Amino acid sequence: MNRDRISVVLPAYESAVLVAEAVPKVRSDLMGRDVEIIVVDDGSSDDTTIVAREAGADQVIRLDENQGKGAAVREGLRSATGEYLVFTDVDLAYEPVQILNIVELLAGDADIAVGSRRHFASANTPTAGWIRDCGSWVFNRLTRLIVPNPFLDTQCGLKGFTPEAARQIFAKAKIDGFAFDVELLFLARKMGLVVAETPVTLRHVEQSSVRFIPQAARMLWDLVRVRWWAIMGAYNLKAPRSG
Repeated sequence: MNRDRISVVLPAYESAVLVAEAVPKVRSDLMGRDVEIIVVDDGSSDDTTIVAREAGADQVIRLDENQGKGAAVREGLRSATGEYLVFTDVDLAYEPVQILNIVELLAGDADIAVGSRRHFASANTPTAGWIRDCGSWVFNRLTRLIVPNPFLDTQCGLKGFTPEAARQIFAKAKIDGFAFDVELLFLARKMGLVVAETPVTLRHVEQSSVRFIPQAARMLWDLVRVRWWAIMGAYNLKAPRSG
């Protein structure tokens, strides 16, 4: 582990254009800090891997086939060498400078720091469209029903970990898709880890509502799987130590 280094994982799928912009942007916004940028190509058929190397990523990891965002993040964090481990979306819906808010929490008492779009101090500009807004509202409530948790926003694409917290959580995590965020927060609570939330400013980017529908169905199924695995003891979790 390199002290004070910030490792930033960018999971990417069919994202050559976005990667070309994201890598230098992260580097620029975090200028003056020791930053390690890790791009994980989740089985893309385009030039994402080549472009990531040309853009100056410190590590480029290519998965042989598309496995899902959870799998990509997991592989990136396993290769990270920093004291602060962060992942964010390659479209940079959250300006990279906000990574410093995550780092500040991790440098304090937090084991995990998560952005929250529903924090009272967060700003969303502009709206993501009624389909995604309604879908997000429904998914959030289904999440709290199926996998009870106190977090108002499990799906924010900006999260950070201490190396030890990441090691503990991802050694147990099973979900490869987008619902991995719910699973990791569930595991964090069960392990007695400290999770801190921070407000974010969200910059909406154009996304397909068609892709959103099958993704939502898969995410719902993954929530059921997390609940079932928890009931059946598949995570093999020990009760957190008190005191």
